[in-house]
Amino acid sequence: MAEMSSYQLGANARKQSRLMMAMFIFSVALIATVIAALASVRLPSETMNQSAQVIVDWYLFGWVAAGVATVIVLTSVWKMLSMGGDGVKVAQSLGATDVNDETNDPLITRYKNIVEEVALGASMPAPHIFVLENEAGINAFAAGSSPDKSAIAVTRGALKILTRDELAAVVAHEFAHIRNLDMRLNLRVIGLIHGLMALYVLGRILMHSGGRGGKNGGAQLALIGIALILLGLLGAFMGKVMQAAISRQREYLADADATRFTSDPDSLAGALKKIGSLSQKGANATVHDELEEARHMMFAELSNKMSGLLSTHPPLVKRIQALDPSFDPEIQGWPTVEIN
Repeated sequence: MAEMSSYQLGANARKQSRLMMAMFIFSVALIATVIAALASVRLPSETMNQSAQVIVDWYLFGWVAAGVATVIVLTSVWKMLSMGGDGVKVAQSLGATDVNDETNDPLITRYKNIVEEVALGASMPAPHIFVLENEAGINAFAAGSSPDKSAIAVTRGALKILTRDELAAVVAHEFAHIRNLDMRLNLRVIGLIHGLMALYVLGRILMHSGGRGGKNGGAQLALIGIALILLGLLGAFMGKVMQAAISRQREYLADADATRFTSDPDSLAGALKKIGSLSQKGANATVHDELEEARHMMFAELSNKMSGLLSTHPPLVKRIQALDPSFDPEIQGWPTVEIN
């Protein structure tokens, strides 16, 4: 892959990140305005003349709008801070095993050497390294909000099946995620989605409170609650769509940067082809349930169940063809891969 295309992908990824923040700010402003309008409008009562004007309490409008926006922002920030940026803690929470002190396993020794070599080539500090034991398929992930807090994990299957050059290419891909601060971006998106989902919870509370309230005030509370539920669910769904789109772009960027680190696009394509071969047989699934929550962090999509707008990874064939334009699985087929 040409170096210019890597820079172009980087520019596109940064543009998408700015667009994401702009969309979030717009969403918060829109949601706050809608809820404030519902809360501050006073409709004529049934006993009043039908020609009576609708009254808007602008003081209440301002306070409600500010309150809704504050709830979303503070909940988002709290979620980001609570998740933290320590890659070691994230790796451990996902079931990975620390192998930094392992010296008797030749596959681990090779893995350590590769990480040190890629770190040197990328001019980055070597991350803490982990292995996902009992995972026969090929996969990997990087964690940590900055290079000095980073960790990398690969599956036991990746250590066994991949050649040295292919494993180096996969490791380089994860280094690219660390260098591009993709984990920090993921934390932000997760926080934003959590903030929007807080509206759903608040809406349920208000809806139940409205059902027990007086006739007029209770109905208005219930209406506000329903609006919060709908807007919260819609906002969270759009957030997930946005997260998936950014994740797909970042995967292409990490592939491109990995080839710059290693100068070996064929090995990265080879690793992806082996994943394709295993996936055709349903042999690249994971056994760690925790990994489902971190599917957007993985080197390869965990399953084919997610597609379209919510897919966190580009189609595997397209990733391979970006590295090896001549590849066509219908003509060349997938390589034969045996799991030990």
